[in-house]
Amino acid sequence: MTGKFIVLEGIDKSGKTTLSRSIKEKLAENKKDVFYTHEPTEFFDSGLNIIDHLKRNEYLILTAMFMRDRINHNRKIEEHLKMGKYVICDRYTLSTLAYQGVYFKDHFENEDEFFSWIGNFLNFSHMEPDLTIFIDFNEKMFMERRSEESDLIMFEKEEYLRDVYSLYNKAIERKMFSKSFKKIDGKLNREKILEIALECIEKL
Repeated sequence: MTGKFIVLEGIDKSGKTTLSRSIKEKLAENKKDVFYTHEPTEFFDSGLNIIDHLKRNEYLILTAMFMRDRINHNRKIEEHLKMGKYVICDRYTLSTLAYQGVYFKDHFENEDEFFSWIGNFLNFSHMEPDLTIFIDFNEKMFMERRSEESDLIMFEKEEYLRDVYSLYNKAIERKMFSKSFKKIDGKLNREKILEIALECIEKL
């Protein structure tokens, strides 16, 4: 028996973590066997102890760390899928493409070359989800929400997030790293977003 692998993606403060946990709760209420997980995992900096000293633009090291973490993570995901569980994952390969790709893309002559290269590169550590849900929440919405909550998140500036958001969307347009995508408007209230997400999962 094989389970279903469902990934939640979006920029920070888009609500994807809240949504992923709500999905887990609703599926469990409906007697579904669910494994909730996220990236990066607790293994991310294990044995390395360098994350506190890194900057966002040290993207080669960060990307290698994400891939190392994902290879280890995939073993757990596969284990739960083989038991027939719904695996709900908060962030996966698309996040690595979007957040680290901002720096990689400047090394290529055009977008086609960049997406071809990064697609092949990240596939080394990738398992294809049955469904990827993307919360469509842009950099302006992030800045508004951050100012409302008056806290700071490392690395996140509006210009940088604009590029991250753009890469997410371009990768989804190219149907990278997933069998199926569903974009959900991040301006909707949480109850409606959850309703739409559960409808998509039901169709699996």
